[in-house]
This record gives sequence, C-alpha cells and structure tokens, in this order.
Amino acid sequence: MTVSEGRLMVSGVPGSFVQGAARPLRLEAEALQPVGGFALRESVLHDERRLEGVARVVADRLDRIGAPIAGEHLALTIRSLPESASGQRILLGIEALADGESERLAATLWLPAAAFAALREDLRQGQAGLVSLSATTNLWVADGERDSPPDRPVTWHLGVSQDGSPTPARGLVESLSWRAATPPEPEAPAEIEAAPAEEDPAETAAEALARLNWTVRQMTLVLVFLLIVIALK
Repeated sequence: MTVSEGRLMVSGVPGSFVQGAARPLRLEAEALQPVGGFALRESVLHDERRLEGVARVVADRLDRIGAPIAGEHLALTIRSLPESASGQRILLGIEALADGESERLAATLWLPAAAFAALREDLRQGQAGLVSLSATTNLWVADGERDSPPDRPVTWHLGVSQDGSPTPARGLVESLSWRAATPPEPEAPAEIEAAPAEEDPAETAAEALARLNWTVRQMTLVLVFLLIVIALK
C-alpha cells in the first residue's frame, strides 16, 4: 500500500483511489431503537444509552479496498458526546467489524448532548421514524469517480493499512434531520363479489309464463305438422 500525491494504490488492486470527492456521503436510517445501560471502565461509570438501527447509503455504495464487502446497509449506533467534549459538531465514524469469518460495516454517530436528547425524545413521540444525514468524510473513491455528477452512483471505500486490515473512516456531519416515517399506503379494499340480486317474483312468474307459452306454441306447431303429414297420406 502506497500513497503518492494524494492517491492511494494497493498491491493487487487495479487503479488508484483519492479522497475529497465532490459530493457528501448520505445516509438514511429507519426504525431506530433506544438501548439503555451503563458500563464501568477504569473505575469510571459511563453512560451507554444509545440508539441503534440500520442505515442505508443513499444512491451510492460502501466497500473496503482489497477485500470487498460491498453493500448499501450498515449497522448504525447513535451516541451522545460526553459533556466534556460536547460542542457544536456532529461526528461520524465508519468501520468494518469482524463478524465471525466475515466482516460487516458499521457506523457510529456522535451527537452533542442536547441534539441527542432532542432526537431521543422525538423518537419516543414517533416523530423520528426516518433520520437523514449528509457528511464530509475521508472515505476513498476510485480516481475516475472523484468528479462524478450527482446522478451517477459512486462506491465509497474504507482505506487499508500496511497489514491489509481496513482503516476506520471519519467524517463531519454537515446536516442531520429527522421526521415521522411516512405511513404505509392503505391496502385497497378487497373486492367483494356482489351477491346475485334477488329475483323479482313478478318477473320470474312472467318469464315462466313466457317460457310455457313458447313451449305450448312449439307443441302446437309440432301437432300441426303431424296433422299435415297425416292429411297428406
């Protein structure tokens, strides 16, 4: 793995990769779930309350260089920044985590305490069914995709270290918004086969009488023909 003039080249991987794509990374997440808890680390009690869900890369894809795990979805964890570090910035981290013999993509979003509290409260009230963010990151893209127009998908890549393991990516969130999830469209009512209309008794009797008259006429016609045949003999 070498980096020269801002271009990353990896042995065995064709082409080169660059940072600073002309577009932000966009993610969307639905169905976030609150998770509570505390953890003791180095004799200090840490607040582990967070929101968890699955995020989707909007329009593009996410991968890692050297050992593809391409996908559009990644596990998302949203946490509150510690009070000592809580400021006006929203931070994003993306990494590849071991998952048995394979790897999975995961993202962590760090919010200022006030923003995290607002999101958690709106989620509780059903007003944060869809969370969207846009971020500038140090993810890599293929050299030829750096200036791709907005309507052309690109693949974002995690970098790679000298030992071949993926390097985490970091980003600064430019915008974060949420809204209530769009309710599913109501299913069309099942078509109910109309019950056959009840026959009008008067109409039924008239039809029966008409059929009877037609039968009588046919019988009369047959008898007339028989009489004619007999008469001709």
